[in-house]
Amino acid sequence: MVDICLICEGTYPYITGGVSAWTHNLIKDFANFTFGVVHISSKKDPFREFKYKLPPNVIEYIEIPIHEPVVDSDGSNEMKADSFDFYSFHQEIKKGDHSRFAQILKRVSPEGFADYGGAEIETPASHDKITGEKILYSKEAFDIITNLYKQCGLSTSFIDYYWTFRTTHLPLLQILNAPILKASIYHPVSTGYAGLYAVSAKMKTGSPIILTEHGIYTVERKIEVAEASWMLDEGMGSLKLQAQLGKIKDFWIKIFDFLSRLTYRHADELISLYSENKKMQVSLGADEGRIRLIPNGIDIEKYENLKGRMGGSDAVLKVGFVGRVVPVKDVETFVKAAKMIKDSLAGVEFYIIGPDDEDADYAREIRNLVSSLDMANHIKFTGLASTADYYKLIDVLVLTSITEVQPLVILEALIAGVPVVATNVGA
Repeated sequence: MVDICLICEGTYPYITGGVSAWTHNLIKDFANFTFGVVHISSKKDPFREFKYKLPPNVIEYIEIPIHEPVVDSDGSNEMKADSFDFYSFHQEIKKGDHSRFAQILKRVSPEGFADYGGAEIETPASHDKITGEKILYSKEAFDIITNLYKQCGLSTSFIDYYWTFRTTHLPLLQILNAPILKASIYHPVSTGYAGLYAVSAKMKTGSPIILTEHGIYTVERKIEVAEASWMLDEGMGSLKLQAQLGKIKDFWIKIFDFLSRLTYRHADELISLYSENKKMQVSLGADEGRIRLIPNGIDIEKYENLKGRMGGSDAVLKVGFVGRVVPVKDVETFVKAAKMIKDSLAGVEFYIIGPDDEDADYAREIRNLVSSLDMANHIKFTGLASTADYYKLIDVLVLTSITEVQPLVILEALIAGVPVVATNVGA
């Protein structure tokens, strides 16, 4: 059993960035506490490497791939119609109703269930347990999905609807069936699937939840869904969600909203980075009395002596973007702005400072855009690099993010003496 279990969805220890840096520093700074890390990923990747070396006080690590093929432990694909009202569960997600979540959890994952809130909930027989395989392959589940499709009145094909159902419901069941890392405190670094794991762990162990939300999960997922034209290859077929499929995208959003509200409801304490985020959390169902404001901080001594050149003798103006090359950072806008500046002002160099391996497709799009705009000789991609080294070099930092909360790079740059031009998002 560990003191603190950190639950990270798609970030630490595989991805660099503000949230991962915060997580790593938290573990190092609380060296007297033992930690467990639960990483929630899409699929297992044997070639993927940690971007951070786990500190010695991390004594347990679990990875949950939520889109991995599932194997039913009882060997049966049959799902009894009266063993679990899966139709009601689906409808409750759409309505944002979490009142029966404890019953749902016990039906899906009955092992080691705590007497949570005094609820008297009958433990199902092992053959009645609901698993991902039963949802994917049982005739009963297929009949339910067929009926739901008929009721929705969608113009899109049943195949598209089926794969949407699969890719939204399978991760929920994978999380609820995942092994629980025993801890005194569960600390998810977001709501979403990380929050769902924390709520499941709390109900099974009785340990409290402290939620730190750097960005508002629901808002960030809404942006992704609104802009997405997804192609999901599941081995048996493919799904393409076009922009006109509003009802399907709306259900994705309702899933994420359901997960956020569930986490807010069961979190014993919530930590927000600034006041506007707090207001948004309250509007999404969080108890204002449980929220504490704790802004980001940085190591001032590490950056205060760097000082940008600030118009030194070098005639070349150096403009830097610092961040991951991912859609939410809107690197495309930075590249297009760089082209406009280059065409109107001589002697300017541009740097994209940060890793580009998180979203290979997007990184490829950005490099292609740079080439198509004839900017390859004017924009340098550094990859993962020391920001401190580049604060010594650049004259101005530009941040083009679609959404942020309290970016560490802005704090670092200002302490280093580098002026900042940024989009009006976040604190």
